[in-house]
Formats: sequence, structure tokens, C-alpha cells
Amino acid sequence: MRSFFCIVLFLASLHISHAFLGSTWRLEELYKKNKIHAASEVTSPVDKKYGPFYFDQPVDHSDISAGTFKHRYWANTDWYQAGGPVILYNAGEADAIDRAVYVTNSSMALLAEQLHGVVIVMEHRCYGESQLGTDYSVQYLRTLNTEQALDDMANIIKKVKLPNLELPAAPETKWIVYGGSYSGNLAAWMRYRYPNIVFAAVPSSAPVQMKYNYYEYFYPIRKYGPKHCIQAIERVITYVDHILFSPLQEPKRRLKETFGAKDLEHDDDFANLLSFPLGLWQAMTPTSNPFETEFCTVFDGMHNLHEYIEAYAGYIGNITEKMCHEYSSVNECLDSHDPKAPMYTDLKSSSRPWVWQVCTEYAYWQTGAPIWIPGNIVSRKLDTKWYQRQCPFLFGEHNIPVRPQWRYINKEYQGWNLKLNRTFWIDGEYDPWRTLSVQSDWAPKRGNSDYHKRQEDARYVVLPQSVHHWDFFVSDYVSDDIRQVQKDLFTTISGWIAEADADAENYNDNNYH
Repeated sequence: MRSFFCIVLFLASLHISHAFLGSTWRLEELYKKNKIHAASEVTSPVDKKYGPFYFDQPVDHSDISAGTFKHRYWANTDWYQAGGPVILYNAGEADAIDRAVYVTNSSMALLAEQLHGVVIVMEHRCYGESQLGTDYSVQYLRTLNTEQALDDMANIIKKVKLPNLELPAAPETKWIVYGGSYSGNLAAWMRYRYPNIVFAAVPSSAPVQMKYNYYEYFYPIRKYGPKHCIQAIERVITYVDHILFSPLQEPKRRLKETFGAKDLEHDDDFANLLSFPLGLWQAMTPTSNPFETEFCTVFDGMHNLHEYIEAYAGYIGNITEKMCHEYSSVNECLDSHDPKAPMYTDLKSSSRPWVWQVCTEYAYWQTGAPIWIPGNIVSRKLDTKWYQRQCPFLFGEHNIPVRPQWRYINKEYQGWNLKLNRTFWIDGEYDPWRTLSVQSDWAPKRGNSDYHKRQEDARYVVLPQSVHHWDFFVSDYVSDDIRQVQKDLFTTISGWIAEADADAENYNDNNYH
């Protein structure tokens, strides 16, 4: 899920999955543009026989007169046998082109092959080529919301016509919605909202509990990160906040200069900049750990505060130089306080759809922890005001709610209190987003015994030492734990299918006689 504004500046996805779910959209754009992250994911194109295909989707499901848009998707029917299910994956808050390969190489494809079914990767409205207009202005984002996204998925389930294959309608054909991160939320919410056509759901790393002041995002990093690295970060941030919260301006100026941002005017923008490397934690995969290899190694051999500051400042200064080299100053590059800045007026920016979603519905503002919580790795200057201020700058104060409607989403979809049958929940032990999942340490307990975990006819799995939806990976390098959960997923869902088929056969026999 992208991280949001944290590295400018909002958006670690909600991309990360596609990198940062909530962190910093501006910093993320600069980051990608300059190809700073050496471990960036590279995807190979999928065979043209799998798509893309296009589906005529209503712009507004409550007003058919609003017309339709071309909704892009890919489909693999290679393994289908009569009676097989469909695995539906919504790519979430990103251009789906990078996820198209999932129809052949992913846990969804593996499951479809094992169940002799179909796998579909669909793009989310307002992302990639599934556009409602010519840019990302408010007039084309008004129907970008949870309800419309779920209706899109339901409409595809009910009406899509796959090439060279005619499927019986749901529920005769069993549709299984699989998703990760924000897309995992959609999977769970589809099972909740449309139980008659969604047979089962697999929500992976799904932060279904919305939160406004989301400082808990950084807890797993503090808890599971390399101890020497975390200790260094904590000591630097304590030092930084001691200066930023003082009334003296000269120490602040010198501090920012040390970190290569001497003309960055606002303290909260500086605090956001310092949080940038923490997004690398969510970027970890089973085969790469950029948080450790690209960031934590700067503290190797360091033993005191002066050395920690020098190492941290060197890293941030290098990153800032690469991100901002085309700007006349760091302040011009990273200032979030100027409503006339190009980052707010560029209606073609692909970050706008996700920022719209978090500004209107989800929040997920990733902040520094309150003062009474010791050992912060994020400056307390990075607060909800920093995030919230940017929403009207981007979309106009009259076009969005005063605050995101996160309480409404929790009420409407039950948050982490959501209980569903035929649902296989998967989370990573080290995943920051697990703090908002049904398997969060703060979520209502569902019982420790197998009996309690299965009484809803649902499964709950936490993958050891794993981060964001690592169950998606199917390479030879994944852990035995990941392989086992994929085996358990197949066994569980095939059992649910067999049970449902037996119930249907008994029902038909009884009615016949």
C-alpha cells in the first residue's frame, strides 16, 4: 500500500505494495523519477494472449446516465476446467501494468492452477489506463471511493465476458477475491458486501482498521529492525526534536544545513524528509532488504551520537541532492506549505488518485509518536496537521471533507472487528500494516485455539519474519513458511469448495425427492 505523504510528501500504499501506502506522495515521485532505490522492482511484460482486455464500466453505479469508461484487465484461462473457480485480484492503488504478470506468476496464479480455475487481474478505477477523464482533476475523481470500487468488482463478477470462455454465472461459478494491502481491504469488503457472489476471500496484509493519527505504523520497525540501527535512529531523532521544539532559530538552521537541507523553511517538512529511509522497511522482499543494505549500513562502526548524526545526515543529504537536483533550492523541491507549488497544481500527477482516497476516506496519516512514548524513530514535528494541510491545496477545500471520513469507513465495513466466513487472512509478522489488520496486537482477540480460529470458518495466519504481502511470491527463494501457507491456502479453499458442492448436491437431491 502506498505510504502517503511522507516523503512530500504524502505517499510504503498505500505503493508500497506498490511501495508506500500512506507515506509521502511527493518524495515518492522524486524517488522514482531519479531511480534512487537500487532494489526497485522490475516486471517483465505478460504474453499478449492474456490481455489487456477492456470492460465497459459505469462511471457512477448510482447514475447510469453518467456513461461508462474502459476498465482494463488481464485474464488467464489456461488451467480452467468445467466447474473451476475464478481468482479475482484488484491491483489497487497503482497502474496495473506492473501487476499483469500475476496472471502467470503469483500466488493467485498458483491457486488458480491448483483449483483448475481462472485468474483475473483488474485495474482499479482512476489508475493506469482505467481513467474517467483526461487528467486527475476533481471532476474525474468524484466517484473514486470505496463503494464505487466494490461495485466495479461486483459488476465484473456479474457481467464480464472472457475471451474464448463462457463461464456459468456466480454463484454457480465460485469467485474468490484475493488482494494485498489496500487491495486486501477490497477483498475482505467484497466478501462482506457481496456474500452471494463472492464465494471466498484472501485478504493479505489488509489494514482494514482506518486510523487518523497512525503513529503505530513505525512500531514494527522499532521492534524488529537491526538493534544498532534503531538505536542510532532513536538517538538522532531525540537530538533533532530537542532542537526543532526549541524557540531558537540558529540551531535549527545549522541542523538542517548538516542534513543538506539548510534552506528548507518549515520544520515539519524537515521532519518528513528525515523519515524517508523508514519507507525502505516496507519495501523489503523475501530476497532483498533495502532498509538494512541501503540505509542501516551507514551506521556500521559508529558508536556515539556525533557519529550517528554524521552518518544519518550524509545519507539524507545524498538522497536530497539526487531528488532535488533539478530545483533551484531544497525548499522549492520539498516545501509543502505553498498552495501554488507545482506539486499541487499538476493535474497529470499519477499520485493524485491515492492522495484523493486518503484525503477523503482513509487518512492513515503516519506520524511521530506522542511525547509519552519513548524511543521515537520519527520526529514529533511530523503530525496530522502536516498531512491534512495538503488535502485542500491539492483538491480545493470545498471539494473534500474537512477530515477524511475514516470513522464512517470503520463503521460501514466493521474495521478490525470484521468477522467473515470462508476468508483466509494472511499477515506478515514484521509488516507495519499489520498494526491495523484483524491480526494486530491491538485488535479484538479471536482466541488462540484452533477451535476459536476456525469457528467462523475462517483462517488466520501470521507469516514469521515477513513484511508486506509476502505470500504473493512464488519463486524458489521464498521461505518454507511462505510455501506452507500457500499449501494451506489451497487445502483450505479446496475444502470449502468441496463442502459447498456437497451441500448443493444434498439440497438438489432433497428437492428432487
